Amino acid sequence: MSTSGARPRSDRLTFLGRGGELAGLRELYGEASAGRPRLVVVEGPAGIGKSALIRHFVDQTARGRVLTASGEEQEAALPYGVLTQLTGGPVHTDPLTAGAGLLEPLSDLQSVDPVVVVLDDGHWADAPSLRALTFALRRLRADRVLCLLAVRDADDPRIPEGLRRVIADDSTVRLRLGGLSVADVGELSARLLPEPLPPAVALRLHAHTDGNPLHCRALLEEVPAAALRSPEIPLPAPHAYTSLVLDQLTRCGPPARGLVQAAAVLGSSCALARTAALAGVAEPLAALAEALVHGLLREAPLGGVTVVAFTHPLVRAAVYHQLGPVRRTALHIKAAETEDDEFTRLHHRVLAALGPDDALSSELADCARRRTVQGRWAEVPQLLRYAARLSVRPRDRGRLDGAAVEALLFDGRVAEAGSVLDSLPEETHATVRCCARAHLALVAGRVEQARTLLDEAWKQRLPGADPELEARIAEQSVTVHMMFGQGSQAIRWAELAQRITGRDRVGGTTRFIHMAALGQVGRYEEAFRLGAGLPDVPLVAAGDVDLLIGRGVLHMYGDRPDRARADLAHAVDLVRQGPAPLRVVALALLAKAEYLNGAWDLATLHWEASSTVAAELGQTWIAPVVLAEAALPLAARGDFGRAGEYLRTARAAPVFPESAMVQIFVAYGTAFRSLVLGDPAAAAVSLRPLLAHEDLDFTAETTAMPWRDLLADALIRSGERDEAEQLLDALEERARRRARASTLAAVCRLRGTLYGARRENKRAQDAFAEALDRSHDLGIPFEQARVDLDFGAFLRRAGRRGSALERLRVARSRFEELGAVPFLAACDRELSACGAPPAGTPAPRLRVREQLTAQEYAVARLAATGLTNRQIARELILSAKTVEYHLSHVYAKLGIRSRVELVARVGAAVAPATGEGSGTAG
Repeated sequence: MSTSGARPRSDRLTFLGRGGELAGLRELYGEASAGRPRLVVVEGPAGIGKSALIRHFVDQTARGRVLTASGEEQEAALPYGVLTQLTGGPVHTDPLTAGAGLLEPLSDLQSVDPVVVVLDDGHWADAPSLRALTFALRRLRADRVLCLLAVRDADDPRIPEGLRRVIADDSTVRLRLGGLSVADVGELSARLLPEPLPPAVALRLHAHTDGNPLHCRALLEEVPAAALRSPEIPLPAPHAYTSLVLDQLTRCGPPARGLVQAAAVLGSSCALARTAALAGVAEPLAALAEALVHGLLREAPLGGVTVVAFTHPLVRAAVYHQLGPVRRTALHIKAAETEDDEFTRLHHRVLAALGPDDALSSELADCARRRTVQGRWAEVPQLLRYAARLSVRPRDRGRLDGAAVEALLFDGRVAEAGSVLDSLPEETHATVRCCARAHLALVAGRVEQARTLLDEAWKQRLPGADPELEARIAEQSVTVHMMFGQGSQAIRWAELAQRITGRDRVGGTTRFIHMAALGQVGRYEEAFRLGAGLPDVPLVAAGDVDLLIGRGVLHMYGDRPDRARADLAHAVDLVRQGPAPLRVVALALLAKAEYLNGAWDLATLHWEASSTVAAELGQTWIAPVVLAEAALPLAARGDFGRAGEYLRTARAAPVFPESAMVQIFVAYGTAFRSLVLGDPAAAAVSLRPLLAHEDLDFTAETTAMPWRDLLADALIRSGERDEAEQLLDALEERARRRARASTLAAVCRLRGTLYGARRENKRAQDAFAEALDRSHDLGIPFEQARVDLDFGAFLRRAGRRGSALERLRVARSRFEELGAVPFLAACDRELSACGAPPAGTPAPRLRVREQLTAQEYAVARLAATGLTNRQIARELILSAKTVEYHLSHVYAKLGIRSRVELVARVGAAVAPATGEGSGTAG
């Protein structure tokens, strides 16, 4: 057996052993054929035969499409180099969207036979590609996909943490390769030598090489047979793999040799025409044919274009390093001159640089700024790190690496950011260190530490010396103060950041938080002016997505959830290329708008997607807020177990004890669950501590987090009516000052309940009537239904059963549409008390929900809107095959055969606002 890319003609002859491994792979291929996707990690040291095993299995077994890629040590810094090999096209987006995009071609290619995805030398693959692949692997459910990942060590720290978790999962098969047996070594000698080695000599060779196929083969080819057989002559260490490769290279004619050398400079795979142009080869096909004969290159036709790739990454490495500095530099300079893409052009210039170069460093930093505006975050950190490496002054290197830490965090690459932070040059200014450490602490949810570090950074800065650094400190302070609920301070720092640079920096969260904070303190006209230049929703560009999110929040504060939903749905599509925090926030806010609009199924999906994205991108600081809000529809539908689990997880987060804003969200979700469970006293216990946050700017805007409404409700139900009335008086005054119809509707509903409990029927009647009027045009079905339920309950107790029945039936219809089971039960109790016949069996839609799993129900509801399988797959970040699988189960469980019948059984849910799926990949 051999992994030598230099002699592929003999691969078939030298592959031996591994019968058990091949049988296991064939069995897993059968499982993938049956719609059970599998990941196999092939582990072992260099030369042990990982690549040869995979190639042999693919050649002997795979019937369908095989997608292959390999990591390359020299290309580990190039974003999406590996993913480009798999997909055949450039990737200019974030890893999560790229991973979601990979699901579509995987679905298309598995129509007849399973797809085999091969990634060789995964430990050298670029991080964005590995994260995209991880995202896709986690979402394969019923797909006919077998993924083979070859790495030296699955616990290698170069492999992203998310992929290491997937590898550690029980469903992943880890295949650890050892050396050949003594018998296999003897068989290998028989295939390579005129006469096989005697058993004793084979045993000696096996002991010397530990059965490593590459080393065995090298010695069999390099050492004379007499020396191998003589026990008196010590066996040498095998020559480097490079010698095998270079021997084949020297046998090539000048055109083929030049073609191979040019390919080594361009990358592990490249178009033949571009490679030939760089090498100056007039007849590229003849040169390629010679390189193929010598086993240095392989042909990979792709989309009508001939692409050449190395037979093994080690082949490319050997050729590249053999070039020598003069030839290698000349080729990189020529490649840069003929390259269209700015990032790749600069990459070649960096590799051609002879030493520090401030001019090139400045070009790289400028490109990083442009890439930030374009949302191409995966490239920004590497550009800044290149700029740091080429900077003449150590302090500038520290400054640029500090900026790279921020870029890595905005791209969700938290572990890499920590590594860069730990390796900052000693000469790095203390301000840069504090700023970078603060950002890392903020993302991890240690907001107190972040605030302390930012204060220290601001004190130690040299005013005016580095405006970009000062702006970063100010912008991080914006986020930190918002986490403490201090909107006024967030506004002050946002305005300061704008004054420092003389412009609004795009690509971050500052403008969005600035608008939200202005809304919280009541400066609405000013807040809307910040986004005054935005065009109509479909025309908003990616660079202004933060303003669009800010406007969506203002619409939500202003009781316009329908307009908020339109803004935020488009923002979710745009923010696929935005910074990690905005991806999480946009999804969470869209979910909130959908929850208010009554689209609870979509809201739940988007909150769960936001939680997934937060975990994928290391956004610990915001994850508890997402979980706390996601618990609301779950509790309202009676799924108290999942709601409680979400809330417990949120409460255990590091940010919870430190952030007032997080505490308010978690307390609200906890109290809401308690109230729906029928425990108002527990709800009051959860909410009373929030009275200490009465004066926070975050709580001044009554619609931002309506915890006072909920506390008043809990107090009334607990019999603490005087305290509830005082709270309602203060809340009404706030709501009237801000003209908040939703809050006033809730206040009137609660006053009606309070007056009814006191038997002040006239006042209760008037309060409920006002609540009915105020809630009528809100477009918030849940609040409207609660008004109808509470009003109906009052009317029933007041002896007005006819009017009560009217209100209760309206409430029941709305709760049924929402799937709010506990509230439906309350309606039924009231209707029964009115003498109405019992509801009997559950409503048809509720029965359907009980029959299906959560994923099946989500697919069914989206299918009922008219979306295609492909559109549903995009919405839920699944493959189309998985959607098809879930729909088949839905049809079988419901006993139906068509989508027409599905609409009748499930109901026409509210469609996603974008019509094409709202991009839950973030």
